[in-house]
Amino acid sequence: MLLLSMKLSILQEDLAGNITLASRFVSTRAQLPVLSNILLKTQNGKLSLSATNLETGINVSTGAKIEKEGTITVPAKILVDLVNHLPAGKVSLEVDKDQLKISCNSISANISGIPATEFPNVPDLVKEATFSLKRETLDTLTDNVAFSAATEDTRPILTGINLIVGEKVIAVATDGFRMSYKELDGVNFDKNGSKFLLPARVVEELNRALGAKTEDVKVAVLQKEGQIIFQSENIILTSRLIDGEFPDYNRVMPKAWTTKASLGKDELLQAVKATSVFARESASIVRIKFDSNGLTLTSESSQYGKEEIQVEAKTEGDEVQIAFNYKYLLDFLNSIDGDSIVIETQGPTTPGVFQDSKDPTYKHIIMPVRV
Repeated sequence: MLLLSMKLSILQEDLAGNITLASRFVSTRAQLPVLSNILLKTQNGKLSLSATNLETGINVSTGAKIEKEGTITVPAKILVDLVNHLPAGKVSLEVDKDQLKISCNSISANISGIPATEFPNVPDLVKEATFSLKRETLDTLTDNVAFSAATEDTRPILTGINLIVGEKVIAVATDGFRMSYKELDGVNFDKNGSKFLLPARVVEELNRALGAKTEDVKVAVLQKEGQIIFQSENIILTSRLIDGEFPDYNRVMPKAWTTKASLGKDELLQAVKATSVFARESASIVRIKFDSNGLTLTSESSQYGKEEIQVEAKTEGDEVQIAFNYKYLLDFLNSIDGDSIVIETQGPTTPGVFQDSKDPTYKHIIMPVRV
C-alpha cells in the first residue's frame, strides 16, 4: 500500500547535512525526471533519504520524530537550497498527495514531487557481507590509493581500486600515468585468492560521508546483480560492478634501480610547488636531475621564462635527468605522513618509484614524460 500522508519533524542541521550528501548521487543529466529527485521515506522510526544516477546510489538514514508514515520524491536542488537557507531548529515535513510541505518557524514552502513508485530501487540493507573494512583502512584507501584511479570513463576498469586477497591484502589503482600500491591491514575476508574492483569515487564518497565516525564498513559483492554495496551504521552506498580485467601491476613495478635519492618531503614539496609556476605554462613538465650534489628541479616556459631549484639529497648510482608531471609529484607528496622520501629509477624512460621512507608497504609509480 502506497503511503502519501507522511508527517515528521527533524532538526534542520540533520536534514541539511543528509540531503546534501544524498544530492551528490543525483543524476546531473537525467533522462527521467525522477532521477533528479531525492526519495524521502519513513522507515523504522527514521527518515530515509535515497538518490541514484543508475550507476551509483545512496541511502542515508537519520533520526526524526515520525507522526505519520509515508514517502515522496522531490527535486534535489530545490530541496537542498531551501533547507540550507532555513534557520537552525525544528523543521516539519508533511506530504499531501504530490506536495511536500516544509515548515520552520515563520517559513512555509510547498515543493511539487513525483510519486515514489517511479523511483528506482536503491538497496537499504546488506544481507550478507563479502568482507569488511576498518575505518582507518578506508582512510588509507582514500589517502594513498584512490587518487591514482582514472576519473574519466573512457577506460572504466581504471576508475576502480583493485583489491587482491592473498597472503597479503593489496590495493592498487592506476590511471595509466601513475600507480599506487598499498599493502593493507584491517580488511577481513573469509578466503584468499579473491579479487575485487572497488569504485574509487564511491570509496572516496563513503570516507567523506563517514567523517569522524569510527565504525567498520560491510561490503557485499553481488555478482549476479552486478552490484557492490557498502554499508556503515546509517549510510549505504551502491555501485555497479566494474567489468573487465585490471592491468597486471607487476609488469610496471620496477624490480631494481640504478639511481636512488633520499631527501626530505617538505623540501621537495616546496621545490615542486615553486617550479610549477612555469611548468603550468609548459605541459606541466618538471625536470629532475640526480647527481652527486643532490637534486636539481627545472621548469621552463618558452613564453615566460625558466626556474631552477637545488634540493639537498643523498644520492646513489648513476647521474640522470627525468621529466615528470608536477601534478603527480604533488599528489604523491600530499598523500604521505612521513617527513622523508626515497626515489628510485632506472633511467629517463623508465618509471620512477616514490616511497615514504617510513612506510615500506606503500609505493607510488610515476611514468616519466618524454621530452
